[in-house]
Amino acid sequence: MRIYLDHNATTPILDEARLAMAAAAGHGNPSSIHAEGRAARGVVDDARGTVAALFGAGTDEIVFTSGGTEADVAGIVGLARTGAVRRIVTSPIEHPAAAGAIAGLAAEGFAVEHARVDAAGVIDLDDLARRAAGGGAVIAIAAANHELGTVQDVAAIAAIARAHGWRLFVDAVQAAGKAPLAPIVAVADAVAISAHKLGGPAGVGALWLRRGVDVAPVWPAGHQERGRRAGTENLIGIAGFGAAAQIAAHADASRVRALTARLEDGLIALGLTIRARTAPRIGNTINARAPGALGEAIVIGLDLAGVAASTGAACTSGSVKPSPVLLGLGEDERTAREAVRFSLGRSNTDDEIDRVLALLPPILARATRR
Repeated sequence: MRIYLDHNATTPILDEARLAMAAAAGHGNPSSIHAEGRAARGVVDDARGTVAALFGAGTDEIVFTSGGTEADVAGIVGLARTGAVRRIVTSPIEHPAAAGAIAGLAAEGFAVEHARVDAAGVIDLDDLARRAAGGGAVIAIAAANHELGTVQDVAAIAAIARAHGWRLFVDAVQAAGKAPLAPIVAVADAVAISAHKLGGPAGVGALWLRRGVDVAPVWPAGHQERGRRAGTENLIGIAGFGAAAQIAAHADASRVRALTARLEDGLIALGLTIRARTAPRIGNTINARAPGALGEAIVIGLDLAGVAASTGAACTSGSVKPSPVLLGLGEDERTAREAVRFSLGRSNTDDEIDRVLALLPPILARATRR
């Protein structure tokens, strides 16, 4: 049996989500008024309720999207284009989905600034406040970093945004299912999540919009989602999303945190160092460095031994460049290539962690640069 330690890329789909998707497959178009359409609309409404509960929000504040990337783009671009001042502040360690949306706005003439982060990926709040002075459109940050697990002080960032007249967008794709979303929703203007990061299917996500917050739709071509996202709803995906969200809302993260700590202690005992070790982190993510060993070589060695891990974001796995996140921390290219990310989930066990730690020594020896 293979061991899967790449939950930040995607989580194995839950049986409950599969069943919900199969049950939804026989329904019609949610916009149709006949019986089949009404049944489909009921599935969407039920799922919207469970996703809204995960956010701790109202159902009218939820916009279903094709995934986390679209939710990021819709939230960041939608908020920016309704702002009076064409300025964006973000960090240098954001996920490619958010960074890409911001790059598109820069091409439209928005001024983009990057607040400093420390060596653990924590945003420098004083630098953020300095950059926020004078007002702007959107401050866009991730609640939890996809490669490091570093958690930002969203409440403090929100206070800076409010003090200077900015809207706050939060990418909570990696936080959802691992940390409560309600405290983020309490202070943000828009929040993005993705179903396949919490046990649902790929191809569906959600954007929470604070009631009364206006956004320009990215695709203003239809009436769906209260005119905020055109296109026939992904009924089957939304059904699976709803089932996964219901489980995530009641999940106990303590067992995953304990497994992660067990793996981290074992890695340190093998001579690896842990990035962002002393920073606040979500309890499932480890970014490890084996000095002198290429992270890609370690990941390949683990894969051949039956273990799935990664060097960073799945969205950039085809790139030959080092991780933009690690470069954003100030690491040089050589050090940034010495990275392996382990991200755990509910399916992992103590025996799997022990097996990985037993497999690693010869893999590390082979991966070390001569």
